[in-house]
Amino acid sequence: MIYFNILKLFPSALKREIVEFYISVSIQNFALSIISLFSPIYLYKLGFSIPQILIFFVFAYFLYFFLVPFGGKIINRFGFEHSISFSIPFCILYFLCFYLIAFYSFLIFIAPVFLAIYKMLYWPSYHANFAKYGTKEEIGKEISALRIINLLIEMSGPIIGGLIITFLGFKILFFIAGCIFFISIIPLIITKEKFISKNFSCKDCFKFLFFQKNRKAMWKFIGIGEELIDLVLWPIFIFLIIQSYSIMGGLISLSILISIFITFYVGYFFDNGNGKKILRKSLIPYFIFWTIRGFIKTISGVFLIEFFTRIIKTGISIPLTAHTYKVANKYGTLKYAVFFEQSLTIGKIFIAMIAILLFSIFGVEFWTWVIIFFIAGLFSLLYYVDSK
Repeated sequence: MIYFNILKLFPSALKREIVEFYISVSIQNFALSIISLFSPIYLYKLGFSIPQILIFFVFAYFLYFFLVPFGGKIINRFGFEHSISFSIPFCILYFLCFYLIAFYSFLIFIAPVFLAIYKMLYWPSYHANFAKYGTKEEIGKEISALRIINLLIEMSGPIIGGLIITFLGFKILFFIAGCIFFISIIPLIITKEKFISKNFSCKDCFKFLFFQKNRKAMWKFIGIGEELIDLVLWPIFIFLIIQSYSIMGGLISLSILISIFITFYVGYFFDNGNGKKILRKSLIPYFIFWTIRGFIKTISGVFLIEFFTRIIKTGISIPLTAHTYKVANKYGTLKYAVFFEQSLTIGKIFIAMIAILLFSIFGVEFWTWVIIFFIAGLFSLLYYVDSK
């Protein structure tokens, strides 16, 4: 009986497009997992202030907001898998420029351009591919399965990245990540993609963004802006406490391992009609853990925050993503993917501007961190919009 129940947590069948997608994305995520956590710290160690680091990402997301509809146009012409393949060289160029900033400071203006181009080709393809080829009755399980695969792979990423930096330096880390990114193209070119282009208008994307009927969904996606604080400022905050790349990576890896077991169940419950209920019940605890981040001062505190927030965020992200993909099939998967990305980009730019203002006025002080993490928690409450 237990064996049967465990099997029910897995998707019963996966289409070829999803399998190839799983493999490619998993390889890419491993590359990202060894480097992303330490990217903001790299700029910080080079002497860039926190407001300057945030401006770097604001510039990238500002470009991305306007470029992503044109990315949709390219994706509509060449297909999801080809567009993901096209995005990889730009990602590698981004990390190459990112590393070389230490030697050629003007690249701080070039790197965001490559990041925006990479994102405009990758993320709409990612979402539209999953929304189109995912099995509607098991979309929650399929998202959970991909999340589990990625977590298993990413579990080793931060600690490996931390060890590489400690013993070999950032140069080797960026080189290894670039090689892994190139490998991720292989699963996407093994078989020919069957893709039929449809009418797609960049102008319509901007109109669709501000349609009255999309207002609630847009506010919900703006809430994803809190992830920018998690991806950019939280690693710097942890580093200021721990001061060790290897220990920092090990803590993140351990928290990922423990959160794996929760992910299966969330996808299963979504497919059984309980997704939005799980999302709503996760919001207040998630908000609370955001508000107490600024008070953390110890390694054990960092681990506990990482552990509980990853578990709770799973209860938010899987239902939100699965519901988004279901709605996308009503409006057009690619158009809705662009709408999703533009909306969350507004949130990330807005929260970054608030953080820039606070750090510029008050500096890197205790209460600055507390207020910013509290604001990120407020942003996360926007997930409640359109969740009934």
